Amino acid sequence: MFDYSSNGVSLSLVRDARKKDSLSENCPLRWRVTYQRKQVYYSTGILFSLQDWELLISDSRKKEIKAYRETLQAYYDNVLKINIKALAESGTFNFDTLNIRLSKTAGDDLLSAFDLKIERMKTDDRIGNASFYQCAKNSITAYTDKKLKISDITVSWLNGYYKHLISKEKPISYATAGMYLRSLRVLLNDAKASGLIAESNYPFGKNKFVIPTQKGRDLSLELSEIKLIAEYQCNSKSMEMCRDLWLFSFLANGINFGDMLTLKFENISKGEIYFMRAKTIRTSTEKTDIIIPVLEPLQDIIDKWGNEPAPKKYIFPFLNDCKNKTDIKREILNVIRLTNKQIKKVTTALEMPDISTYNARHSYATILAKNRVPESYIAESLGHSKKTVTQGYYGGYNKKERITYNSLLLWK
Repeated sequence: MFDYSSNGVSLSLVRDARKKDSLSENCPLRWRVTYQRKQVYYSTGILFSLQDWELLISDSRKKEIKAYRETLQAYYDNVLKINIKALAESGTFNFDTLNIRLSKTAGDDLLSAFDLKIERMKTDDRIGNASFYQCAKNSITAYTDKKLKISDITVSWLNGYYKHLISKEKPISYATAGMYLRSLRVLLNDAKASGLIAESNYPFGKNKFVIPTQKGRDLSLELSEIKLIAEYQCNSKSMEMCRDLWLFSFLANGINFGDMLTLKFENISKGEIYFMRAKTIRTSTEKTDIIIPVLEPLQDIIDKWGNEPAPKKYIFPFLNDCKNKTDIKREILNVIRLTNKQIKKVTTALEMPDISTYNARHSYATILAKNRVPESYIAESLGHSKKTVTQGYYGGYNKKERITYNSLLLWK
């Protein structure tokens, strides 16, 4: 039932009782792959007693056993066998290549698929993404304690899950609900690509489940409002520092806090900051520097809150004691939370709507656009890729032009 052999490579399903009492205990079911006398075991996530194992291999029609058999069969047919067969018959089999192929899917177990995606993100140093997928996974386990298969995710299930997200006692935002659903869709896309679910059973899309989107709200401020924030007399050092960090983000081409806090003095050259967005480094084939003129208010903020200048030092001191990328990500999130908390105190005192770190970027782009700054400059300064042929023709803007345009942000 679950046996394959070709060109010296063999695959079978076994009840692994190597370290247990095989008669009295539940033992893990594992896929055993053998090649050149080497055996490697791959987890199924299933524990079986000897009695259940005998029912499985005897083709029992017992409901619970049948469900497990169907899950195992789907993974065997659509993932394991197809990959092992391709490598064996081409004469290129080795365990390293097989492991890379298998890393793209965790079979039909939904939570295992989340775990695999999270581990891959951690390996790629995408700590923030890994944290968010963990939150999405936690929200699903809070919704149901059922051991879910990917094939259990239907239109009806998605409707119930979404209703739970937005109507529970402490509902999350529509934006967060949408992000949880999109992370789930990524896993379903992986499963569809691996053949674990058929197109007809894929629950997302037109006439199926469409992830709701919240109507966009205006996230930008007027320059007169920026002036009020900049000139507000803060009642604590913490509030003043966070207000200044928000202003730095606004004046520095709407730089996000992750990129801002990882800037080093070596990023400054001839009165301008050069850096690449972390997001662009990972996702774009077009690697270009964003260039920020260090206008007087930016330099004042650096002098006020920054480290003593040295090329390898961070401009701001928040990451000085971080030992690894996990520490860095955690500290960045802490600074963002503190800034959002304090900047809302400022706007409350000024009788303005609540804002957050996101508003700085939107305000930067909108104020320049209202001043009729060329769209190509705004796109370049934000780090957007050149998506049109026309954009590809211009050669970028010089320092004088950058200073001229960014000076339109000054409130004095």
